[in-house]
Amino acid sequence: MRFNLEGLEVFFPYDRIYLEQYQYMRSIKQTLDAGGHCLLEMPTGTGKTVCLLSLITSYQLANPNCGKLVYCTRTVPEMNSVMEELRTVFSYRSEQLRLDREAAAAAADERDTQQQNEDVNMMDV
Repeated sequence: MRFNLEGLEVFFPYDRIYLEQYQYMRSIKQTLDAGGHCLLEMPTGTGKTVCLLSLITSYQLANPNCGKLVYCTRTVPEMNSVMEELRTVFSYRSEQLRLDREAAAAAADERDTQQQNEDVNMMDV
């Protein structure tokens, strides 16, 4: 799903978001906007990783000069899991942006066709 979070378009790769996830992302965004640091805690299995990755990558897309995300884990399997989630986030975002480009191209084609029809109609007068 795509949604607006305080002026930021967020690409979240799942159909549903829980209130706690939304609040988590809002807190991260507010911290990024303020240029500060934050420490957030959520229970195991609540979607912290996808929330963080969705929000940060969306923020970086909208603010290219905001810096890098450094993500550390204790083990290689944990990092593999994070990388798989990141692939899911990027795949979803790429698909959504491709659909936007296709819709914009179709709208432009429609406008061009309409303008051509108007030009032809004016010539008939």
